[in-house]
Order: sequence, then C-alpha cells, then structure tokens
Amino acid sequence: MTNSNSTNYDFVIVGAGPAGLTASIVAARGGLKVTVLEKGEQAGPKPRGEGMGYYSIVDEILGDNYLPSIGLKSNGGRVWHSPGDLQITTTYREYPHYFFEWRTFIDRFVEKANEAGVEILLNSEVIEPVEKNGRCVGVKYKDKSGNVSEIHGKAILDCSGYSGVIGRYYNVPYDEEINCPIVKCLISEANIDIKETPDLNFYFIGNGDLDYSPEFPQCVAYIFPLEEKRVEVGLMLRMAQVPQMKTVKIPTNKEILIVWEKLKTSYPGFSEFFKGAKIDYEEVTWLPNARMVESFVPFPGVVLIGDSAGFVNPFGSSGLYYSMEMAKFWVKSVASKLKDEFVWSSENIDNFKSSFEEFEVYKDVKGLYNLIGAFEYKIFNRLRTAEKINKKWDYISSLLKQAS
Repeated sequence: MTNSNSTNYDFVIVGAGPAGLTASIVAARGGLKVTVLEKGEQAGPKPRGEGMGYYSIVDEILGDNYLPSIGLKSNGGRVWHSPGDLQITTTYREYPHYFFEWRTFIDRFVEKANEAGVEILLNSEVIEPVEKNGRCVGVKYKDKSGNVSEIHGKAILDCSGYSGVIGRYYNVPYDEEINCPIVKCLISEANIDIKETPDLNFYFIGNGDLDYSPEFPQCVAYIFPLEEKRVEVGLMLRMAQVPQMKTVKIPTNKEILIVWEKLKTSYPGFSEFFKGAKIDYEEVTWLPNARMVESFVPFPGVVLIGDSAGFVNPFGSSGLYYSMEMAKFWVKSVASKLKDEFVWSSENIDNFKSSFEEFEVYKDVKGLYNLIGAFEYKIFNRLRTAEKINKKWDYISSLLKQAS
C-alpha cells in the first residue's frame, strides 16, 4: 500500500550529501519549503576521507572560516608517480586546500540545514519518481519499516550520488558509461609522517603492467593524508577508454580486491604506507567520473545534481566544490520560475540548460573532462604500458601541470 503525503514542497531532494544539503540550505534560506530524503540512518552515512579547496561558497553555506577551523591545511601539492614509481612530478594548486574528517564536515551541513528549516527524512529510500501529465511531481519512498509513501514537490533534485536513483529510472547509463569502480580504504597507524608527506600521491598503473593480472584496466592508486597517521588510500579504475581497448577485461569486484591486496603488499612506493597500518574500513564502490550525463534535466521536473550528473573533477575525482556550486545554481534558477505555471516548459528547460552552460563552473568541469579525455587516450590507450609511459614521462608531466 502506498501512502500519499498531502504536503506539497517546492523542492524534494534525494540524498543528504553535500550536494543535496547545499541545495536544501539555499532553497530554505530563500523562503522555500524543502524536504530531503536520505536512505541512511544519518546524512552521508559511509566513512571516507575528504578534502577540498577553500572557496567562497564554503563560507556561504557552512559559515565564515569553518573549513579552516576543522581542516588540516595542505600546500596544494599533488605528487604523480609513473608506473613502477620510477619517476615523479609534483604539481601545486594556488588556492588554499584543506583535509578534514568527513563526519565533522557533513554534520555541519545538517546543522545549517536544520537552522534554515529544512525537513530531513532519514531511513527513507527513494524507489521511483511519481509522474503526472508529463512531469515528475514527486517520488515514492520506503521507510525503515518497509512502508511506501509518496511525497510531492514542484521540483525534484536527484543528489543521490553515483547510484543516481532518479537518473537511473530515466535511463541514464551510469553503469555503462559514467561510473568507474574504486576501492576506498581508511587506515590508521599508517607508515607516514604527514609533515614530510602532506600531499596527495597518485600512482599510475597501465594496462598490462601487473604480471598477476595482465588484463586489468589502467588505474591509479592514491594516498590521501588526513591527520597524523590516518590516511585514505584507494584504487581508481579509469574506465573511459576501456570500450576501445581489446587488451582490457572488465574485472569483477572479487578480482578488483585480489589485485588490491597485492598492490598493498608489493607495489613500489605505494605499499610502503601500509607497513604496520591498521585497516579501519575497506570496500569496492563507484565514482561517476568517466563523463558527465548528457542532460541534467532527463525529464521535466527533475534535475540531476553533483555526482548524479557526473559533475566532478575527473582528475582528482572530487566533486565537493563543483556539486555545491551546481546545487546553488540550479536551485536559484528553478526557484526564479516556480511561480510560473509552466516552470517545466521546454522553453524554460532550454533556458536553464543554456544558462548553466555559460556558468564558469560548468565550463571548468567541461574543460577538465576534455583534458582528461585527451590525456587518458594518449597515456592509457596509445602508450598503455609502463615502459612506454615512463619513456614519455616528461610529456605526461607537462599535461599534469596544465591540468593543475
């Protein structure tokens, strides 16, 4: 049986991550009625390490100087290691960058959302959209007890991340074209002195480089220092070029974890961080960084935001800043038309899209995707192996500096 929620909201938001909570805060501060549905028992339920640049929108949403108050300031450095850790290139970002604890960060979003009057429904798993007269007017969701209800709104924002609950309903090809597998792992007592190694470290691994798994896709292992000896480490599989590569076999999660175990114990440079370390959390999940979705409005009444739209920095796979800016942009754009009976007319949708494509943040993300597309084609497809990548490392270094 499906229960109907008689309350009509201006915005119904799916997902209580940074994108969804930013959207809710912006809307509520603008005097609009907002609800956020989160399937977990708390906002941003999964543990993770995190970092982001210190931009004005962070102060706007979370309060002046909040990020510096909880974060470890980075010098903006990224260390790129060639296959086999034979050569390195270090690049720097010019703006302040901080590493911080995820739970502290996300709890601040919740605090600000509550202050703004946002209704957050936890343990509420969205199942599918509700349509009427050619428009999405709400969603069906299941609560902790398994009861199914409907909730209605003038605009539905899918901020549910790589799972793209609503986007998936409208045939967005997350699994085939957008998402890339990633191992995420949090370790403590890592073999690291954060004062000597404060930067993110990335280790390139080409297709064919691992003798124990020669058909494994090209990938990047990473080190993400958090504080003292706590570190997020992981393995990003770079899948954008895979459809054109006959030498790659797409691995199962079990096969990914087998490779991951070997990398932790034996890959040059990377394995050093694991000596004496304790594994606190480890899983295979997904990152939406192969490409952006083709349409941010897959159906009238619905907008895909942040990770649900593949709207991330594909080089570092971070979407925090971009998703916050995207959420603010779309909330304000749609809010300006909410009193219009035909808010979701084809003309308005076209205007929303064209305005967004003129937005500097959109241009930044599109430029990064164009750049990484060319980069990965040359590095992982044309060069492909450790020997060839190392021979062209000076050229690769120039590309990395351009991307930074």
